[in-house]
Amino acid sequence: MSVDEAVPAQSDNQPVKQKITLEDCKLHNKEEDCWLVISGKVYDVTEFLDEHPGGFDIVLAATGKDATEDFEEIGHSNAAREMLDKYYVGEFQGGEQAAKQANSSAHASAKQVQAKQSGSNLQGILPFLPVLFILVAVLVGYQFLGKQ
Repeated sequence: MSVDEAVPAQSDNQPVKQKITLEDCKLHNKEEDCWLVISGKVYDVTEFLDEHPGGFDIVLAATGKDATEDFEEIGHSNAAREMLDKYYVGEFQGGEQAAKQANSSAHASAKQVQAKQSGSNLQGILPFLPVLFILVAVLVGYQFLGKQ
């Protein structure tokens, strides 16, 4: 969905900004095309990436999800908040609440993957634990008997 598809407003002759889905936002996750969801609004910050004081990679890491928490944790100034206005693309579909839900479900999925990965590491070690225990017992016994 492009910004050019905005529908004219019924008053004020200003276009009504489009409703943008998370799937739309996930398509704009590159240095050449970067959108952020902050407080239920979508911003095309591509032009700003090179100017961002923390580096462009921090901004890119916040794409494809609700970046509100990331934005707020840093403690951005009022000037930074006002700067967002010039990058405004449209409203996040479902507003601020939908953005938070999308972010929490993505966070839960990441935790599930991490739990599966750490669980699979333990499963790989478990068969070797008895052998390791026996080896340690033999070494301790050998040391103990060798001293007598």
